Amino acid sequence: MKSKLTILVTVLMTTICLGQIKTTKIAPVNKMIKNTTYDSLNNFVGENVRKYIGQELYLKGVSESLRKYGYGGFIKDYTKDKYINKTNIYKCCDGNKSKYEALKGKYFKVLDVLVHPKAEENESIYGSQYYLKLEEKESKDILYYKYSSNSRYSFPFIVVGYFEKAKLRYIGTEYVLRGRNWVNNKTEMYDIQNGKPVDFSAGTIWKCVDFAIEEKYYELSLILENSNSEQLAFSMDNVLKGIYFAFPKVEADKYKQKFGEENWNLVLNGKVKIGMTKEMCELSWGEPKDVNNTITSGNKSEQWVYENNYLYFDNNKLTAIQ
Repeated sequence: MKSKLTILVTVLMTTICLGQIKTTKIAPVNKMIKNTTYDSLNNFVGENVRKYIGQELYLKGVSESLRKYGYGGFIKDYTKDKYINKTNIYKCCDGNKSKYEALKGKYFKVLDVLVHPKAEENESIYGSQYYLKLEEKESKDILYYKYSSNSRYSFPFIVVGYFEKAKLRYIGTEYVLRGRNWVNNKTEMYDIQNGKPVDFSAGTIWKCVDFAIEEKYYELSLILENSNSEQLAFSMDNVLKGIYFAFPKVEADKYKQKFGEENWNLVLNGKVKIGMTKEMCELSWGEPKDVNNTITSGNKSEQWVYENNYLYFDNNKLTAIQ
């Protein structure tokens, strides 16, 4: 009986988590999507571009100030220069780009990945550029999107399979906040539902209740909620950058036990002190920009270089702060 109940709960949870891409105002706007298997933990796959073949892509919106510029990179024939003939631009035109309102929120299936026509003659310039052969879901139009394998921030899509996988990974996870606004260093953060300041002091616990596209900047974000039903949105771009805005509570409890309460509270508040280990310092300040090593008889010293500070370690212990 217990086994059957466990299976039923698992099925119900999976049914609830799968099948929606949405934006939020942050009040979420539900979008039904087709279930897709995607084997990558990243939305942008760089040079592994052929992973996109067979995948469904959702074209997210952009912030209001950028909409007048339309979408770049969408063309009808990838062998022709779109700037010579605007008729080659798909859904022409906002300036020399595709019309924003004609494409926003559309779904595309990736049929193939093609190398840039000029890649062979000029590898240094065009070797990292490809064209995704797409089929627009509603109209069945065939078109091409110019893809740059070294430009993650220019990729305007959400891979449906990635979205589904990420929802299963993040929703329901509890986080212990760091106690400061790591996004823009302002002193306050605001409830996305009503714009009022919220308490995000070090040690406060928030739970991921959704994975959505917020409607201010159209960034894919974790939606976090505290016990007062206040909500914050934290961009996945910042998560991927390694910005330590919070720690999963399971990890936080382990660190607290490992480091001791005093050191753990310093880490949560982004502080370091003499005697800390390298692990503590990295969790507190993040990865250094550079590391300089000095090895002498029986001793290894390191200098960690940050934007405006230096940390010095002898055999894994912090000995000086500059």
